[in-house]
Amino acid sequence: MDIDCADLTVFIAREGSDLVTDSRAVAIAFGKNHRDVLRTIARVLGSEHDEIAEHGRRNFAQSSYVNAQGKTQPMYRMTADGLSELAMGFSGDKARIVRIRFIAAFKSVAQRLADRERSITERLHDLSRREAPSEVKGRIGSLLMNERKREKPEFSAERAALEALSQPSLLN
Repeated sequence: MDIDCADLTVFIAREGSDLVTDSRAVAIAFGKNHRDVLRTIARVLGSEHDEIAEHGRRNFAQSSYVNAQGKTQPMYRMTADGLSELAMGFSGDKARIVRIRFIAAFKSVAQRLADRERSITERLHDLSRREAPSEVKGRIGSLLMNERKREKPEFSAERAALEALSQPSLLN
């Protein structure tokens, strides 16, 4: 991998409220064998030290993927903290650069999602402000009720679109 042009944000996905990457992405980014990365994570999870094992349980989740031959293979999903702890064991300047870039990528994705969600939230508030007079019309006289009936489907469609944007699907 040419670390000078790598965009590590492509290796980061959202799972619920967490941003995660996976052991395959880590192996690719750091130029490691995936089985060695799996073995290292298994050692963390199986540690006799409670603090290490607990850190592993909070930051690594067993998962799987289908390889090119159509076989299901093991992998782990991990948080930024899991990645940071795991990657500390990788040495050399290349590993240090990839580690720095991975951490920056997590921050970048988190900021992009926050900006996007803030924008959607602002748009939902704006919609509510514009919709309020229409709702009042529906409570006041028959002429205004008809106007509300015409406006309501437009507001409902806009609200549904914004709410769909605020709940993006996870990347696989």
